[in-house]
Amino acid sequence: MNDPIEMLRKEPGMLKLFRLFKEKYRSLGHVGGTVSLSGFSQKELEAVAGLIGTSPDSLSEKKKISLRTFEKALAPTVFGQYRFVDLLGAVLQEKIFSKAEEGEMERLKEEQFIETLAGIMPDGKWWWDRIAKKSADTRFIWSAYKQDQDALLGQLKTVFEAYKALPAEDAYERIPLFAQRVTGNPHFFDNNRFEGRLLVHCLYVDQLRKGLIDAMPKTTEELNELFGNSGLMRDDLWSFVTCRGFLAETEKGMHPVWQAAAETGTVMNVPVKELLHVSRIWPHVGRKVWIIENSSVCSTLLDAVPDAPVICTHGQFRTAAWIVLQLLAASNCTFYYSGDLDPEGVAMAQRLHDRFPGRTIFWRMDADAYGQILSDEDISGRLSKLDVVSSPELLRLADEMRAKKKAGYQEGLVDMLVEDLKKALVNENGI
Repeated sequence: MNDPIEMLRKEPGMLKLFRLFKEKYRSLGHVGGTVSLSGFSQKELEAVAGLIGTSPDSLSEKKKISLRTFEKALAPTVFGQYRFVDLLGAVLQEKIFSKAEEGEMERLKEEQFIETLAGIMPDGKWWWDRIAKKSADTRFIWSAYKQDQDALLGQLKTVFEAYKALPAEDAYERIPLFAQRVTGNPHFFDNNRFEGRLLVHCLYVDQLRKGLIDAMPKTTEELNELFGNSGLMRDDLWSFVTCRGFLAETEKGMHPVWQAAAETGTVMNVPVKELLHVSRIWPHVGRKVWIIENSSVCSTLLDAVPDAPVICTHGQFRTAAWIVLQLLAASNCTFYYSGDLDPEGVAMAQRLHDRFPGRTIFWRMDADAYGQILSDEDISGRLSKLDVVSSPELLRLADEMRAKKKAGYQEGLVDMLVEDLKKALVNENGI
């Protein structure tokens, strides 16, 4: 006996009709709606009309047919034993799912993928959770998932193992040498490789959760700092710190350049490349270190107070600044930090405090100083950056910023900063 489904498939226009039915069902998620017959020949219309018990002229005039009409017309025939969706699948020889059903199945597969990652590498849950959220920064990862899930799983595993092998705290390693050490290929984490992008994302999510950054790096400068925060160097010349009034030692003893600069009051821009040869740094005078965020304010202080040991960060802390501060902390120094009174400046102050608890004093970074230098700049859209603040000394300032929603800048405090610095050099008890 001939197979009725096979006979149906051979009828003129039936495969065309059922493909249209399939797309309509996938779109709606149920049996409903209509499909156009405008592209059907007379012979194909006659075949369809014969199957549902109507005239070809009627179909030609309507130029469409509803899925419900077709389903009802087949109910008394041999095809009535099939559910409409099952009949579609039998004719087209494939399993038919609505787009919603396919989406749900895909979601479950993606969840299983994340669970697999968590099962293999449970200590990377913070990264897998970020990937699972499908935020904009993860799009390239999910694109790779669609191409080859097994390959992506292996790549994520390799990158996470590399993350766990990052240099020890306060140690630094050039990226090609790091890549050679952990993968055997010095180019493994190059910018043009997928694994390189994965490493950047891993470091980004890690530093995001630690409050070190708040956005994916977009510039070369930001990328250098991202790596630097993790002990990796892309460019050991670009990252530098500006300082004056410090002495340094290497394995060979007192560094002659630092000594000469301190004795002559010379300002130095010291890159990471040179700092890696230094084993100790300390102020030429006392044990207090004055850290300024703004370069123009810092320059004014350097002119006004020639003997003060001062560091300028030029905005966000760079790798070079962290190296110097770590060495100064080892020399039992106290840090006096002054930054802009805006969300970014306060967040930087908190970072310094977190990195060197017990050694950081906030210098003119309080609600009273803020009230004296209010600008017209609206910071409403940046107030969330204050969420990292936990130091009691900064909490009142953060509350004032949330209330007033205006920025305050160091330039307005420069006269007070100069006087503070002059008094501190005379008075051993500080400010």
